[in-house]
Amino acid sequence: MKAEIIVIGNEIVSGFIIDTNSSFLSSELLKLGIEVRRKIVIPDIKNEILKSLKEGIEMADLVIFTGGLGPTHDDITKMSISSFLKRRLVLNDNLLLKIKEHFRKKEVEMPQVNTTQALIPQRSTILDNPLGTAPGLLFEEENAVIILLPGVPEEMKAIFNTSVRPYLEKKNGKKVILSKIIHTTGISESSLYELLKDIEKTENLAFLPFFLGVDLRVTVKSVSLKNAQDELKRKTDSIIDKVGDYYCGSDDETLERVVGMLLLMQRKTLSIAESCTAGLLMKRITDIPGSSNYFVGGVVSYSNDAKIQILKVDKKDLKQKGAVSSEVAIGMAEGVRNLLKADYGISITGIAGPTGETKDKPIGLVHIGF
Repeated sequence: MKAEIIVIGNEIVSGFIIDTNSSFLSSELLKLGIEVRRKIVIPDIKNEILKSLKEGIEMADLVIFTGGLGPTHDDITKMSISSFLKRRLVLNDNLLLKIKEHFRKKEVEMPQVNTTQALIPQRSTILDNPLGTAPGLLFEEENAVIILLPGVPEEMKAIFNTSVRPYLEKKNGKKVILSKIIHTTGISESSLYELLKDIEKTENLAFLPFFLGVDLRVTVKSVSLKNAQDELKRKTDSIIDKVGDYYCGSDDETLERVVGMLLLMQRKTLSIAESCTAGLLMKRITDIPGSSNYFVGGVVSYSNDAKIQILKVDKKDLKQKGAVSSEVAIGMAEGVRNLLKADYGISITGIAGPTGETKDKPIGLVHIGF
């Protein structure tokens, strides 16, 4: 199956609320072997809803809407879809009782406006909402399945897990989909692509660049768990072999976790001196549980005085070469290693900006000592 996700809401279009529903749905549909062709965000406007529905039916055989199922005047998703499909809205007495019971449990009288949530299009399936008053709806049309879900993330997820997922598993067939994230560092996305372009043409491989490196997501589909596991191992082994020394871990094996594992294996300890990063590297190291077994401690030596007094950096190097120099970086690394009696010392000094740059030392220049 191919799917389209349509997120409805003026508050999302305007940026007041961040859409998380489509991310959840995309991830869950992928696990079911359903490819999401497009995700769009539209306002609570009938013409926009109808236009997106027409386009969705043409592009996919599963169209999922989220949002616009509340009781207020701007919640027009159900009404718009019903008019397009020529389905009359009929009051569902059982659903109305359930909505009234929802308010009774809260010891609140049901507002009359909530009665509209019990109006259900003819020839549609009600998807029970265990957390709220807006039920989901499912329409089985000749060319597509249309599903309406509430915009409240917790309610949307609850309906998907209890009603939508079982329906789609039955309709699309159970498939095993496995994926693995391969972490790389020290190589750009374009250079990594050159290394893997022959593999990329034949494998389901996604390049995911971010600030710390480039991740690779490998995905496999199969009818059995054993076949999927074997295929995933074959593909990841092939990619890791191609990546070589740029590979730094898989899934939750982040760079800082791998560094910690290597230090433990070698029974070595680490100390850190930071200037421009002001403790950010130390935070990443200590985010890993058990890091006290190999990380001794560190110093944030922001000022030159701190570099001199605490780390014993040579005054002459600071005066002649400046705080942002290889000489001072080495002095900081040696100083923190000696101070804390660690096996290794790492230092960072640089010009973070927005001021402090010179002709020879622009913003962004960083020296790392080891």
